[in-house]
Amino acid sequence: MRIIFLIALLNCFAVAGDVLLPEATVAVVNGIAISEDELDKEVGKLMPKAYFHATLDEEKLQRLQEKATASLIDKTLLYHYALSQGLRVDDDEIVKVMESLQTAYGSKEQLDRAIKSLGFTPETFKTAVKKDEILKKLYKKEIEANVSDRELKVYYEKNRYKFKEPEKIRVRLIYVRNNPEDPDGREKAKRKIEEAYKKLQEGAEFADIAAAYSNAMSRIKGGDMGYLHKGRLDETVEEEAFGLKSGEMSKIIEKDIGYYIVKVEDKKVSNQLAFDVVKERLRKELKQRTEDERKTAMLAKLKATAVIIKQ
Repeated sequence: MRIIFLIALLNCFAVAGDVLLPEATVAVVNGIAISEDELDKEVGKLMPKAYFHATLDEEKLQRLQEKATASLIDKTLLYHYALSQGLRVDDDEIVKVMESLQTAYGSKEQLDRAIKSLGFTPETFKTAVKKDEILKKLYKKEIEANVSDRELKVYYEKNRYKFKEPEKIRVRLIYVRNNPEDPDGREKAKRKIEEAYKKLQEGAEFADIAAAYSNAMSRIKGGDMGYLHKGRLDETVEEEAFGLKSGEMSKIIEKDIGYYIVKVEDKKVSNQLAFDVVKERLRKELKQRTEDERKTAMLAKLKATAVIIKQ
């Protein structure tokens, strides 16, 4: 967790170092080289957790490297633009960041180990922190968006249709799988579902029968699928389920993959969400959208006059 936390803190680091022309270079941005070491660090940050202990095939590795290179180019452009705007970080600010990190990691020794594990020396890490702090100042100055309640309300009123909860039903389900590798698979599945259906008709609890007969993972919760809107179930099963009243159970539904029985525990009609309910979620969405647009526009302007050379 600590390594992942530190990687998150470094998301905006990894711009060009003090050496202008390192031995191995993956790109040059306005005369500033981006090294293979920086690329490796950036790939490590972008790499999905699933691949941490696995070998990436050549195609996936190449895609990650391309994405990492593009990210490093963007960060380099933004960093040097920030410098051109007079944004700076003094030593006291760096000391405060390092103290905060040390507190988060529990001790200086643990922080040092984490820094080393990521391939940084204490000096190069502080350089990265400095660049990150400058990029944060650029974000605050030219990218950060503050969306007012009035703007949110105007957007909400113009887009009310986006804030409707669809009709939902709470479903319990029994699914008996037809084993295609068994010549008698369909007949066995049919007998099993018919036995289950008979017990339900005789008054057995749906949850108990689902736990005993169903092949679906929901059997561990008595077949409870929770509240679902349209598009979450097989089309035929869904049509049957949404046609039931609350408390009603379907007949046996036959599909190529097996047999189903569904029961509707509850129904909720489509509902217009109130502004106060969606306001904070909407604020985050509009803030992120605006900031993405500002950053994209800034980078487009910088790239229009930049000299970028990639391998």
